[in-house]
Amino acid sequence: MPPPNTPVVLQLAPLPRTQIGPFLILGVDKDASKEVIEAAWAEKIKQARRGAIKTPLEDINWAREMLSSKESRIRCDAVAFNVDTTDGTLKKLKERYQGKTQVEVRCKPIDTEKWLADYVPPTPVPTVEEIRGIVQIPEIPREVPAVRVMLEDFVEERIDPWKVELDA
Repeated sequence: MPPPNTPVVLQLAPLPRTQIGPFLILGVDKDASKEVIEAAWAEKIKQARRGAIKTPLEDINWAREMLSSKESRIRCDAVAFNVDTTDGTLKKLKERYQGKTQVEVRCKPIDTEKWLADYVPPTPVPTVEEIRGIVQIPEIPREVPAVRVMLEDFVEERIDPWKVELDA
């Protein structure tokens, strides 16, 4: 049995390299120059040969090849999981609001979740005793005295909503 507070590691199915995209495989920005791409490719090749990363050499070479021409670069950009657009909109927004260096987060989220542990609904919910006090037992004719006893037993009986059988 694993020790407590041990993180659970999930094994996910590998994605095809066309979905991951060459930018994520090499770890470069979408506006990276040829020199940056070549340097990233060389570093990834070294890491793959040492066994430091699990990315196959074929995928690393494919990523370099795809980023070598402008046409294939645009095509890969359109189908990859990398959500940033070709003109680097997300990168520009990040630099604008967080600065070029990671110091602190200046932009705070506007939509935050409300803590529901202390939540009280705006409409008061009556207790079971209040509801039973409101329900009036109808007058039963003397000809059928057992019905009154049956109705009183039914009102007093606790109802389990998981065992109630509804007629279809």
